[in-house]
Amino acid sequence: MCFRPDSAGAGGPMKCPECGKPIQMIAGIKLDKCPFCKCDFTPYLNGEKPLPGQEGAAPAAPAAPGAPKAPGAPKAPGAPKAPGM
Repeated sequence: MCFRPDSAGAGGPMKCPECGKPIQMIAGIKLDKCPFCKCDFTPYLNGEKPLPGQEGAAPAAPAAPGAPKAPGAPKAPGAPKAPGM
């Protein structure tokens, strides 16, 4: 059995997020700009800008916490004091 997301089975043209005109996607060709309004799709594909209608959607997952730092080397003991005369 093959799993396909809902968006894959939708079929039909996609709409430009800026002008709303239908854009026919062609297999193997990546569109970076809208052929009508020349809108740059990069911020939408990277998730920097939400698609229209998704403004109230769930927020993105928080970033993973950083890795803990390695422990430092133990400190050397101080030098012994000279005997007093």
